[in-house]
Amino acid sequence: MKFALIFQNDTAAFLPELFLATSLLVVLLHGSFLGGSAASLYTYLTPSIVRLTSTILFLSLLLVLNNPVESQTLWNALFVTDHLAIWAKFVVFLGLLFCVSVSEAYMFSARFRAYEIFVFIIGIGLSLCLLISSYDLLSIYLSMEFLSLIFYVLASWKKNSYFSAEAGLKYFILGSVASLFFLFGASLIYFTMGTTNLGALALLTENLVTSSPFLYLGLIFVVSALLFKLGAAPYHMWIADVYEGAPTLISFIFAVVPKFSIFVVVSRLIFTSFWSFFPSLWEDFFCICGLLSLSIGCLCGLGETKIKRLLAFSSVGHVGFLCLGLASGSIEGLQAVFFYLLIYMLTAAFLWIYVLLLDLDTTSNRTLLTFADAIGLAKSNPLLGLIVVLMIFSLAGIPPLGGFFAKLNIFVSLVDASFYLIAVFTVLTSVISAFYYIRLIKIFYFEKNEKWFFFAPLSKGSATVLVLTALTVCFFICSPNLFYLLAYKIGLGLLV
Repeated sequence: MKFALIFQNDTAAFLPELFLATSLLVVLLHGSFLGGSAASLYTYLTPSIVRLTSTILFLSLLLVLNNPVESQTLWNALFVTDHLAIWAKFVVFLGLLFCVSVSEAYMFSARFRAYEIFVFIIGIGLSLCLLISSYDLLSIYLSMEFLSLIFYVLASWKKNSYFSAEAGLKYFILGSVASLFFLFGASLIYFTMGTTNLGALALLTENLVTSSPFLYLGLIFVVSALLFKLGAAPYHMWIADVYEGAPTLISFIFAVVPKFSIFVVVSRLIFTSFWSFFPSLWEDFFCICGLLSLSIGCLCGLGETKIKRLLAFSSVGHVGFLCLGLASGSIEGLQAVFFYLLIYMLTAAFLWIYVLLLDLDTTSNRTLLTFADAIGLAKSNPLLGLIVVLMIFSLAGIPPLGGFFAKLNIFVSLVDASFYLIAVFTVLTSVISAFYYIRLIKIFYFEKNEKWFFFAPLSKGSATVLVLTALTVCFFICSPNLFYLLAYKIGLGLLV
């Protein structure tokens, strides 16, 4: 009885995760029992699974927002719940709802009949919730491995595609190396400090005057493993091939959903546990990663002709902006990072849904999407063509769209931190990367196609997500306070 009372708050705070774990089994059993009868009756199981998964994710989102425990460490300080965790989980569930909303039409077109993909989507939600709430290096590692195992399977989902098999194998091998880095770094930190708990590490390093080189080495290994999952340079080798080879729906999940969660973990490490290392270690480390990511993102994208690879290198460049925001070491820089992540997630969701729309064309025998597949969009659907152009402008940072204000906040935080040369470099790389965005727009409107072009009609789920994301980003200037206040609340929740 006493044991039950001790962990009563822990169980209440962990209700979303417990609900997701139970729901994962429910969906698995639902698909197992109905799969055989659906195959014998030649019926399609995906619509019912989509509705069930959407309901589960929506209920999980409500459980997160109505969490009765505001701020507390859980399960012997392995996990924590606070304002940062609550709002980060909200963003994750929003991204997963976007993915499920657009999945039905794509799965029907791509002839995916397996219901297990939705079991994996719920598993992604569960692993990301555990990762966001992790307050110990071991719980971070286990949550990250749970997520990685799902991603390895999803990347190689197309069994008859060499590209998908290559993507899964490459991601698995390099991801295993990243896991090795994390474990080695965590063991060095434990060897030096005697604990892996983030709260205990914060107390031990608060007034640390001198520290062991093993601790520096361990921190570099741990954060490098996390930056690998984000695709930051110089850990970006996998990202273009995996985005290109994986099914488009899976690439959409890779690009939109996990970034926010992993940046929450990185922020917890550097702003909570190892804040005292900021002048000596974090500034140089994140500046190097940010500058390399910006350079590779803008230069490697210039020669690309394939849409998914272009979006992959664009993602590397945007992660570079986020790393530079962390390098500033200020509350303003942290808030700018979370604000940038919110705007980038909405913009990336819109553009990846557009890529899904291009990939719905089953009449052609192509295996990879190129710029030529986008020719004729403006004539076929002028309104959608115009909105796609505006979202690409937002990604390039053209005012007065949301992407401009996101980059402006990062730029201001760099100037406040007296990183003047780096701020100038970010502006130059933004100008260079704008070239390949403008090249896309030129293809939409000015290239002529000798053949007939056909674009599949939008499903209701895709249209809903497109409208919500486009209105938010394009008309952001009309009411920016909501996003600014959310980013400030998330940033303050980490430091308070």
